[in-house]
Order: sequence, then structure tokens, then C-alpha cells
Amino acid sequence: MTRPASDILLDILRDEGITHVFGNPGSTEMPLMDALVDAPDINYVLGLQEATAVGMADGWALTSGKTGFVNLHAMGGLGNAMGVLVASKASETPLVVTAGQQDTRHLATEPWLSGDLVALAAPVTKWAKEVRRGEDLGAALRRAFAIARTPPCGPVFLSLPMDVLDQPVEGPTPPASAPPRLGPSPDSDSFAEALARHDPEKVFVLLGDDLPAPAAAGLVAFAEAGGYAVAGMQLTSRSAFPSAHPCWAGVLKPDFAAIRERLERVEALVLVGGRAFVAYPYRDVRPIPDGVQILHVADNPDAFGREHPAHMALLGDIGATLQSAAARLGGLLDRDSVMARLAQRDATKQAQIAKTRAEILSTAHETPLSPDAAVLTVSDALPDNTLLANDSAATFGQVQDLLMTRPGRYFFARGGVLGCNMPAAVGAALLHDGPVASLVGDGGAMYSPQALWSAARYRAKVLFIVFNNRRYGVLQNIAKQLGCKNAVAGRFVGMDVDDPAIDFMALSTSMGVPSVKADTPDAIRAAIAEALDRDGPSLIEIAVK
Repeated sequence: MTRPASDILLDILRDEGITHVFGNPGSTEMPLMDALVDAPDINYVLGLQEATAVGMADGWALTSGKTGFVNLHAMGGLGNAMGVLVASKASETPLVVTAGQQDTRHLATEPWLSGDLVALAAPVTKWAKEVRRGEDLGAALRRAFAIARTPPCGPVFLSLPMDVLDQPVEGPTPPASAPPRLGPSPDSDSFAEALARHDPEKVFVLLGDDLPAPAAAGLVAFAEAGGYAVAGMQLTSRSAFPSAHPCWAGVLKPDFAAIRERLERVEALVLVGGRAFVAYPYRDVRPIPDGVQILHVADNPDAFGREHPAHMALLGDIGATLQSAAARLGGLLDRDSVMARLAQRDATKQAQIAKTRAEILSTAHETPLSPDAAVLTVSDALPDNTLLANDSAATFGQVQDLLMTRPGRYFFARGGVLGCNMPAAVGAALLHDGPVASLVGDGGAMYSPQALWSAARYRAKVLFIVFNNRRYGVLQNIAKQLGCKNAVAGRFVGMDVDDPAIDFMALSTSMGVPSVKADTPDAIRAAIAEALDRDGPSLIEIAVK
């Protein structure tokens, strides 16, 4: 019995847990569109621009813990998506990205809409191939999903010529290979014993930005076993440790001098995951002081030595390795001392939170609001089940230490690419049981405003919070830090977005999303309450300094 290759594709999508296909179709994608007509269990989510489609798939993948699936249109569509693919690769988001290619029977003549899609995709993906025969589609797609979800995770690419999906294929759908099972590192006991030789007050746990939410249980158990301080990076793609926990010590600013100052009293530094050191702009400073013992736990060998050499490197499932180490620490450390340390951390943390809140709220009467006051007011008004999707520099001040970030409920556009956050929030909202808050600046909002339309079309429960200072504020701040000529002269070339000012109310309304301006704390709280009662998306514009 034969059947079209597109049937194989649908079988594999279902088997891989794909409930949503994100894309923007063109003529080269017609075979897939035809196949989806008879697949009501797979929802096609339309983005009005390819970057929006990839961004929505990224948010869906991070929220679901599965590999997202995207279908783009030919060479131009892939080109439009490149910026967000850069961000997805930086965030190590597992995605299978496909694009329609022209019919193989006349590719040699370089017809309209054809091109070397594989060469274009290769720099921003883990693996890129073109499928030339229908009988190869199943194996290629299975391999793509396997590579995308293997740590370090990331996007992969398949070029699908339009005649390939229609070709008849014999035989069953290829099965997936058994997933590799990575258990705890066999060195977890030695790791715990090495740490037990240090004063727990001089042990510091620093999290990389690639840690999945399932690692959180092991991280918490490990931190509680020693009463250790745990910190993350400001520019992290996701959260793997609850910020409300007494051991959470906040985030380190992307400044090697500031990081080094924070680590001056540390004897043992536990690095968990990859890419734990992010700095911008450059400083000629080594972030780790001399003499600090570095112990590194990761789930892929690429992480070791990428930033700093480790005295001990443990390869294994991160959560399981830390759970095992926590059990061993329980027999090595005095439990009463650990509990006292945890209580002291909690008391210190609550006092610092109260102090920071008071400092921020003391300016809440000013107009326009400071970024800290605006973000804190928004954060206080959101319910506990909110998922935060963030790429706003308004969150980088004092308020960052007050943001409630939870594993699986906080994502940041770590790749530095604007235009990811709003569509990612829409993709996340298709799965999240609760509201999604997209925190975005006015400049960032203009990179993918098409996400508003998709949010309205699919009635996604997204609160788009636009912090509007009518300029590229983070860029002006960097110029000031570096003493750049435009900062000294007070004339920022190409950094103002005020003439004409963007009418976010009109833009949002044109996309079918109700909107409101809210420039005081009371107005912000009222706007959020109204948005939470709405069945679908809302946009709230807040003027900030």
C-alpha cells in the first residue's frame, strides 16, 4: 500500500506531540496546507510575518517542553525569520523549522521562489538538510526532532520541495529512536564531599540560561541541602529556580566587574548548565577571582570549558545529579546549622525586599513613572498564575530583584533580538492555563506588531504591556556608560522614537486588540483588572521616564 509522503509527516507530528503548526503559507507550502485540511487535531496558527510565526513556535516550545514545528515560505520567508531564529538558537529552544522549496523537477533552472535554503539556514540552526525524495521524508523528520531536543537544544531546518510531499511512499511510518537516558553523574558523591569541605557561606551556585523547568526540583533540593545562595544572570532565557525561595540571591548584572565583586568572598563556585557568564559591554576583567574552585554540572559536554575551566566537571541529568548530591550532603552537613542558615537567608531576603519596595514606591506619584515603579505596579497587579514573557529593559533596574519568576513561567529574549517576545507570548498563551504578560518596550513592540493580530484571531489571553519612553532607552544608557560622543553632546543619533510618536492605541485597535493608556498606579491596576476579565488579548501602554 502506498500513500503520499504528507501522510507520513502528519503521523510523525502527532507522534511527537505537535498540536500546533506555526507558519505563513505561500504557493510552495500548498501540499502541507492540503494535508492539514483532513487533520483537524493539528491546529494551524497563522502569523502575518515569518518572524512572528517562529516567535510563536518558540513560546509554544518553551511552555510545552516539547519541540515546536514551524513552516515558512521559500527563501524569502526563511530570510524574514532569520532574526528570531538567531534568538531561538541563543535560547536553545528546540524547533523543527521547515520551508517550502520549489519543485525538484526544475530546480536546476533556478526557478522563481527557489534558492539555497540550507545554506541560508545553516548558521542559525544545529542541522540543516533538504529532502529530495518522499521516501526520505520520514527518516529526515525523525532525525530533525531528535537533534532539536538533544542538549544543547536548538532549532533545526528541513527544506521541503513542494513535489516531495505528494510523492507516493510505501511502508509504515518510521518509528522514533529510543531517547537517550542520561542519569545522575557517577561523581555526584565526590562532588558533594568536595563542597562539604567549604564553609557553606562561601559556596555560590550560579545558574546558566539553558536550564529546563524540570531541573528545578533538583536545584531546590541541592540549595536546601547546603543552605547555599543561588543566583542567575540578568539576560537568561528562562527561569529554573523560584525567586520566592530563601536561597534565591537574585540576578547578576551583565558586567564582569560587578560579577567579580559579587564573587570576591566565594571559595567554591557551582556552575549549573551552560553560558552562566554574559557581559555587555566589554570590560577587561576576569569575572571569577583567582583561587575560586569551580565545580560544573551540565547535561552536555559542549558546556564544559566554554567559558571557564572547571576543577570538577559532572556530566549527567542536571536535576538527578543535584538530587543525588543533595542526598549525600544531608549526611555530611549539620542539619540544624543548615536550617538556621536558611532561616537567616529568608529574614535577610524579606528585609531587602521591603527596603527595595519602599524605595521604588516612594517615586510612584511622579509622572511619568520611573521604569521601576511602573514594572512593580504591573507585577503586583498580576495574579500568581501569570506567565511572564519579557524583553523590556524597563525590568533591569532595582525592580528585577522583586519580579516573581517561577520555573516554566518566565522567558526572556536572551539572544538580544527584538521582535521575539510578543509572538512568544502568543505561542505560550495557547497552552498556559492562566494569563500571559508580555513586557515590552515601545521600540521592541514595533519589530513584530503582527503578533497582536494572531493574539486576537486565536483569542490568546495575553496582556501586552508596552513601557513607552519614546526612545531606545537601553541604547542611550549604554552610550552614557561608555562615554560615547552622542551621549556627551546630548544628541543621540537614531535613538529617539518620538517624531512622529507611535499611536499604540490605533495600532492595537487595527489588529483587533482592545487597548488603553495607563500612566498612574491606580490606572495601571484598573487596566490590568479589566484585561484579566476579558476573553482574549489586551494592550496596556504605560508612559515611563
